[in-house]
Amino acid sequence: MRRFDRISQRLAKENMTRQELALRLKSIESLELCDVDDLDQLRLMGMPIVCTNDTYVTLETRLKPANEQRYCVVDIETTSSDSTKGQIIEIGAVMLCGDRQIGEFESFVYAPEVPESIERLTGICAKDLQDAPSLGSVLEQFRLFLKDAVFVAHNVGFDYYFISASFEAQGFGPMLNRKLCTIDLAQKTIEAKRYGLDYLRTLLGIDTGSHHRALSDAKSAAQIFCIALKNLPQEVCTAEDLIAFSKPNPKLRKKKRKTHAKC
Repeated sequence: MRRFDRISQRLAKENMTRQELALRLKSIESLELCDVDDLDQLRLMGMPIVCTNDTYVTLETRLKPANEQRYCVVDIETTSSDSTKGQIIEIGAVMLCGDRQIGEFESFVYAPEVPESIERLTGICAKDLQDAPSLGSVLEQFRLFLKDAVFVAHNVGFDYYFISASFEAQGFGPMLNRKLCTIDLAQKTIEAKRYGLDYLRTLLGIDTGSHHRALSDAKSAAQIFCIALKNLPQEVCTAEDLIAFSKPNPKLRKKKRKTHAKC
């Protein structure tokens, strides 16, 4: 989906004609079964696309104030860290409008067995899942809950791509949502020695229940996100500004690597 990411990055900065967008999306293999001319279908898949006039489109996140944007803060528990070897067994999500909670989503997912290591970590066992809905059913409900909100998670790469791969495996197509990592955002807005979820929970006095349970961890990440929003610089105005601000600075990373190499 790197090609799609490049399209999104361009739309985050400027308008594009509907014709050009459709042509570019049609060249992406994972979207070949989707009607990319249908903007409503793209939004259902998570792309916050809007028309600026009869000819041009852009991302709504580029236009919407950060404090009015919907953010879906998500956490999942899985039977493996590899989406090709394991599956989701629990999804928890908190929907925010700015820093105000407006909804929750929580569900176990049926799985015939749970590895002992995962049971020890999460407390979830196969018995808890025996009457749970199927993965396809839960993902369908979750997609309707998520819609085109910005997808937020603590270490967003894992949750986003695991869920997107699961969507594709179930025949729903990939996720096209904009995404934001609360680790990256916290590093720029909250002073701390470490930025793991459990450490930040303790540091910030966040008590949302058991660690390594999906809704509890989603609520913790949501609180971290809301604290971070209060510490943003004034130049962060739109939701797209926030997404851009949260991203790590690659130049700083290179400097750090060079510094470590010299030490």
